[in-house]
Parts: sequence; C-alpha cells; structure tokens
Amino acid sequence: MPAPDIEGLAAEWLIRLEDDPSATTRIAFNEWLAADPRHHAAFVRLQKTWSRADALRRLRPLDGNVDENVLDKFERPAINLEPESAAETPRAPETPAQPTRRRMFFGIAAAFVLVTAGALTWLAVSRGQWQTYRTEFGGFQRIALQDGSTALLNTDSQIRVRFTDHRRQILLERGEALFTVAHDVTRPFDVSAEDTVVRAVGTAFSVRIRDQKQVDVIVTEGRVAIDPPDDSRNSQLPESVALPTLSTLSAGETVSVSAHRVQRKTKIADDDLTKKLAWTQGRIWFDRATLAEAVAEFNRYNRRQLVIDDPSIAGLHIGGAFDATDLDSFVAALQSFAIRSAPGTHQSGKADEIHLAPAENAR
Repeated sequence: MPAPDIEGLAAEWLIRLEDDPSATTRIAFNEWLAADPRHHAAFVRLQKTWSRADALRRLRPLDGNVDENVLDKFERPAINLEPESAAETPRAPETPAQPTRRRMFFGIAAAFVLVTAGALTWLAVSRGQWQTYRTEFGGFQRIALQDGSTALLNTDSQIRVRFTDHRRQILLERGEALFTVAHDVTRPFDVSAEDTVVRAVGTAFSVRIRDQKQVDVIVTEGRVAIDPPDDSRNSQLPESVALPTLSTLSAGETVSVSAHRVQRKTKIADDDLTKKLAWTQGRIWFDRATLAEAVAEFNRYNRRQLVIDDPSIAGLHIGGAFDATDLDSFVAALQSFAIRSAPGTHQSGKADEIHLAPAENAR
C-alpha cells in the first residue's frame, strides 16, 4: 500500500479511537497495527504531530511573548498501543465539543505531516538515494530535478533518479523521457536504458525504450556520448563507469542502439525533429507510417486498445497529426481508407478494444 494511503488510515484510526475508545475498537485497531510494521510507525508519527497541533491554541500568551520551547510543554498523553484486555472498562465517552475541536486542530496537524513528508523527501535526495517518478497511460509529467535539470516523461514511463557529489544518474526503466541538462562539468549526467548509457554535461536529448530492447536517442541541443556496455557491465548504473566514446551525437542527430551495437545514426531535419517530439505537446505525428506502426503508437497512450483483425491492411501508410489520447478521431479518419471499426473486449476483460478491418465494400 502506498505511504499516503497508510497515513490516511492512521489519521482515521486516530479520530476513531478518540471518538470511540471501546474494547471492540481497540481490538480492531490492534489488528490493523499488527498487519504491517508501517502502520505502527505511521500512527506514532501522526499521534506526536497531533499532540503538538492540539497545543497550538495556547501558543499566544496574554503578554504577547512566545516561548520558543512552548511546544514541548503541552504534550498530550499518548494512546497506548499495547493490546487491552477485553475485561477492562473503557474510558467514558468524550464530550461532544471535544471531537469538533480535535478535527479543527487535525487540519493543522495534517499540515505538519505534509511538511515532515517534504523534509524527508529532501533528505533522501540530498543523501543520494534513488527517487522514482512514473506516468500512467496517456500521462505526461514534467520533473524539476535538484540540479536545475528537467525531465519530461511521456506516457507509461518510469525513471529512477540519484544524484551524488560526483554523478547524476538516471535509470529509464520503461517508456520515453526528454532531458534538459543543467551544465555541470564536475558531475556527468548519465541516463541508462537497457544496456545503453547516454552521457551528457549540458545538453538536451530524449531516450526511448522500444520493443526488442531497442533504445532510440535524439539530441536536440549540445552533444552526448553513447556507450553500449559489454556483457560484463552492470546495466544498473554502477558507482564507477568509464565511458569510452563509441559514438557521439550532436544536435539534430538520432541513433538506435540494440544488442550492444549502434544500429543507425542519422541527421534529422528540423521539421522531422518537431514531429518526433510532438508527444511533448500531447500529439502523435505520422509521416507515411504503416497502420501497424500507427496502431502500436496509439496503444502506448490509451488503455482502450486498437486491434488489426485483417493483416491485409497492416501495411497501409498513414500520415498526419493526432491527439495522442483521441482514439475516436483517428478511427474516424480511417474511414477514408475504407477501414471499418467495431468495439470489442480484451480476453482478460480489463481493457476495451476497437477492432479494425476492411470495409465490406472494399473487399
């Protein structure tokens, strides 16, 4: 379960125990604590925050002078986390006014929790721990990295980021990302995708993992070095990686790497570069792509999937720009190619499908 969900459940238990301290509630609460060690930690953390928040109403004395240690003087008794005997007499219910006051101060406590969570994230980054960022189908995210660089994540993509005093490391685990790298000659910026490492100092480039473990790299600014490591290399970004320049790319160039080899290195015209990066604007641009290629590209962005029922239309060439998540407009455009569509359901039952086949009058 994600940490925010656990924090939310801990908050619900905190209110429930204050409103209903019965033996039945305590038994259910103890079962929840025992289910996951993170539950206990989250509850204790939130309880301490709530105790301090409850004291905030007394922070302004009559003389206007605020004691800097005042928070330490108003700790509320902690809720006992040890199981209670069912035979013990539960505490008397609180007065109606108290839960209202608690909920009022709970908002302040929640703010403290958010500040604490932000501080923990900052500490993790500053200590060189991995941070994970991801997008879902049709998603897009701009990430501001701590060194001033940025990463744009395309649909269904995931990266892990770790910065140390000597290196800036990115692991592209799936999908596609466009990086704009802040200049820092003392800390190379390395992106690892499959068995390929792309190194830059101050530049902009995109990296995409395709099927069959092919990696495509496009440079929009500056230069990068491409190094497909040999089998003895650890592709998970080891602490020490020497990068002999097997291939360098300049702005406006692209390369595909597969099976540890640079397969193609080509120059891209400005118009073509704009088309290849149309995803940063939520668009897909096809230039004489086959229908099979277009379908595969649309399926990257949508849970509702396109399926070609008849192989005879798979090689049909498609051109034009489309909204990446607007399947209906694309399917409607296919009617001009005498292609009909029909709804369907994937055999797993988890995704709707649109089946494509030649129109009856086109057979």
